[in-house]
This record gives sequence, structure tokens and C-alpha cells, in this order.
Amino acid sequence: MSAHLGAASLGYAVWWVTAIGQENAQKAMKPLLGISDELSVLDIFAFGPPARPPYKLWKKSLDEIVDHDRFDQTHFMSDAELEEWIRSKRHKVMFKDADQVD
Repeated sequence: MSAHLGAASLGYAVWWVTAIGQENAQKAMKPLLGISDELSVLDIFAFGPPARPPYKLWKKSLDEIVDHDRFDQTHFMSDAELEEWIRSKRHKVMFKDADQVD
């Protein structure tokens, strides 16, 4: 996490990618980095200047996710409500630009 914060503080974009099971990535990476065939690459941590400015993701406000001293029952979701949230809103959290949330 501190590597992410450090890179971000320098204005770099950061991407952590797992290479486990990624045989094509392993074959392409090892010669470039001088890694012997006996070793496996588990993760790739790429960072550098971003190609374009990052977008702000849609997310819930702190009041919607934080409870103080006691559980706030208004934060509870039944199984049906949770399934509906997954169907109708989860994609917004994961993939959408906050300025373009539908």
C-alpha cells in the first residue's frame, strides 16, 4: 500500500496485476527482465506517468458506510436488497466514471 501511495504522491498511475496462471505474460516478461525459467513471476507492479488523467469513481459517502458506537440499521440490506444492488448499482462502483453514472 505504501508503494501505491508513494507513486500516487509523485503523480504516477499504479497498477498491480497478478501474473499467476498468465503463461503468455510470463513468457513475454521473463526475457525482458532477465528472469530465469526456473522462477515464476507472481505479481507485476507497474507504475509511471498516466496516459490520461484518472477519472473519479462513484462511491458511497462515508455516512452511508460508517457506523459510530452502534450498528446503524439503515445500512442493513436483506438478501433481496443486496441482489438488487448487485444487479442495478454494482457496475457503477466498479467501472463507471463518477461524472457519467447513469
